Amino acid sequence: MKTYLECIPCFVRQAHDALRQVTNDEELMHRVLRRVLVASAEFKMDLTPPEMAQAIHRIIREETGSPDPYAEIKAKSTAVALRLAEEARPMINGAIDPFKMALRFSIAGNIMDFALTSKWDQMNLSSFLDDTRLKELDESGVEALRDAVGAAQNIFFLGDNAGEAVFDRLLIEQMPHAKVTYAVKGSPVINDVTLKDALDSGLDQVAELMENGNDAPGTILSLCPPAFQKRFAEADLVIAKGQANYETLSESDRPLFFLTQVKCPVIGRDMDKPVGSWIVQYHAGEAR
Repeated sequence: MKTYLECIPCFVRQAHDALRQVTNDEELMHRVLRRVLVASAEFKMDLTPPEMAQAIHRIIREETGSPDPYAEIKAKSTAVALRLAEEARPMINGAIDPFKMALRFSIAGNIMDFALTSKWDQMNLSSFLDDTRLKELDESGVEALRDAVGAAQNIFFLGDNAGEAVFDRLLIEQMPHAKVTYAVKGSPVINDVTLKDALDSGLDQVAELMENGNDAPGTILSLCPPAFQKRFAEADLVIAKGQANYETLSESDRPLFFLTQVKCPVIGRDMDKPVGSWIVQYHAGEAR
């Protein structure tokens, strides 16, 4: 997916939010934001939004000296998600269709997205459990994913955010564990799930963990090491979680499934879905 004009102010807001996590130094923030504005002005709009986000967050880490500005928020997200998961697991196990209920929780967890807002708190999840049970899903998409999981000998699950990863674990618990590899970022960017976050979420108990070797949101395959690219290409089933994975893989030439919430009008327009939609979408692959 290319970058749209509406993405540019979002980049600047995201940079400001990240800076507020680590400093109150107005002079430093001003200097960083100037660099971000210059980078935004020079950015090629035919590239994906995560490629710009990668550049922005490298600037922030360089200028502030903080290797992971969202570390505290990620730890909080994971802790809250683990508590919610204890309530969710009995609901899943007791459901008529445990796979579908677990899928609902995995998509519901996508609310934990600090690329869109850093003002998340417990109130955002006050009706989390009830909303998850009632939210409309595309039944054909659910069944297509169920069939694909059943037929696959190996599944490559591309993670998105910390905290959200806990709910991905609930879905993977409904799959044959030995089949699943869970992909995480090679180093911190925004609140994306890293190896440490995945371990804190207990994902190593249900899947093999694999780092993608870079610090960009989503999955920019050209930046990933050969072993990662090989796993992506050869997997029977790829599940791509979250908006950034959609942004980077929506023109991929291989079949995969997107699982996400539509939280941004730009994504909604690109997917032809209203903001607020929960997506279970099969991507057949683009002809090359």
